[in-house]
Amino acid sequence: MLLWEGGLASVDASLPQQKRQARPNLTPGIKMKRALRVVEKIYNGVLNSAAYLAMSLTVLMMLCIVASVFLRRTEYAFGWALEASEYILIIMTFFGTGWLLRTGGHIRVDIVPNYFKGRSRDIYNGMIFSVVATVCLVLTIAGISTAWEAFVAGTLQIKVYTFPKWILISLIPFGGFFLFLESVKLAYGYFAPKTVLIVDDEPDIVDTLQELIKDCRVHTAFDFESASEKLKTNHYDSVVLDIMGVRGFDLLRVCAEKELPTIMLTAQEFNPDALKKAMQMGAISFLPKEEMVNINLFLQDAMTLSEEEARVNFYMKLGSYFDRVFGPGWDRNEAFWDEARRVLIENAVETSTA
Repeated sequence: MLLWEGGLASVDASLPQQKRQARPNLTPGIKMKRALRVVEKIYNGVLNSAAYLAMSLTVLMMLCIVASVFLRRTEYAFGWALEASEYILIIMTFFGTGWLLRTGGHIRVDIVPNYFKGRSRDIYNGMIFSVVATVCLVLTIAGISTAWEAFVAGTLQIKVYTFPKWILISLIPFGGFFLFLESVKLAYGYFAPKTVLIVDDEPDIVDTLQELIKDCRVHTAFDFESASEKLKTNHYDSVVLDIMGVRGFDLLRVCAEKELPTIMLTAQEFNPDALKKAMQMGAISFLPKEEMVNINLFLQDAMTLSEEEARVNFYMKLGSYFDRVFGPGWDRNEAFWDEARRVLIENAVETSTA
């Protein structure tokens, strides 16, 4: 279930029948984007499942070693803990390494990159991850070839346990494949700068945002018409919208149809009703203008995380701020916020566990 899905359903139900029928058909581009999201969801599921299995096996290995130590001088002593630990270490490495790279949990020494700034640093990092992707691809192909040869030859792994050796070798291309894909994604992200559209009728706000936003191409618009035209003719990785003066909610509807991660940034319309409406219509974040200094954090979440994860981060960062500004209990005793809070908590638990 998507976050805020209940809210979206209630909005659709409230639309007149003729307006619901007048909605444009999905374009091939949007259909392709949705198909890719399904593929990405499956991919993420496999990657996360492999990581969870690696974590579980780590606990199992620890318990086996502890039990082996305590029982080694008793009649219940067993000698297979060492070999089991060896296999678990291999599984941990190749099952968890892709997930570790994606979440940035790996150790990284940035001595050379620190000498570069801005775009030069992105290009350097892109080159590094291109090399990593090439090595991982070679590792994957070599692993598949070696595992196939072991399978055809019927080679056995003979120690305490005896089993076909290709099973052990196949762990290498499995982990190498995920490392290859994650390295390609990182390299592409560094080589291809993101493009952000800022829409606000106040030139000072637009200028400030342009100065604040780092490592992105920035397009600007100061009214609804010019923003609509830019959205029709350009691709954007994220959109930052004001509400008053630019028909922000109408633009948000356009962004939602294009499935663009959108951040609402407002001062005059900063209230619980506007927040609820923005989330129902598909916004990722809803920020007061004093949070403008942190725009890069919210843009990074919008462009790199799933919709649910980005909203979890948004709520975790600003939930206490909303309580302070709107008053305690502002989101209580209303079905929309009760359901949203439940889904937020579920996703927050999943995110912190991962």
